Amino acid sequence: MGRRVREPFPAEVDEVRAKVERWRQQRKCLGPMPEKLWTEAAELASRFGMNPICHHMGLSYAALKTRMGKRPVQYPAPKPRPEPNLHPAPQSKPKPQPMAPNFVELGGDSLLGGVQAGPVLEVSTPDGVRVVLRLPAGSSVDLASLMTAFLGFRG
Repeated sequence: MGRRVREPFPAEVDEVRAKVERWRQQRKCLGPMPEKLWTEAAELASRFGMNPICHHMGLSYAALKTRMGKRPVQYPAPKPRPEPNLHPAPQSKPKPQPMAPNFVELGGDSLLGGVQAGPVLEVSTPDGVRVVLRLPAGSSVDLASLMTAFLGFRG
């Protein structure tokens, strides 16, 4: 899953963050953050969410949660999305493209690296069994005996 990109916070969030940073730099010793800053942070968290505000300001989630009490979180309304165009303008239909061939027959020369092809014998029986014999040029095979054996085997 990718990270969701958050839009930048409004200026008021950055102003409260600057106040918190100023307090951190100017304090003399460790101690709790003033309640006024917690109240401002809690108000922003109720509008923009606790986790984003805590992360942006460097605050403790648990400490902010206790200060929020039962205050409801009110996220900003999402930006309206444009309505889809349900009735697009008619477009001209594209011209049909010629179909690519499904079968390409190559000569024996290209497949066998220069060997010249010889006779081809193709026989099929009534029940759909088919045999194809492709013989190299100049071969001395007795085709009649081969076909008699094939048809005799089938019958």
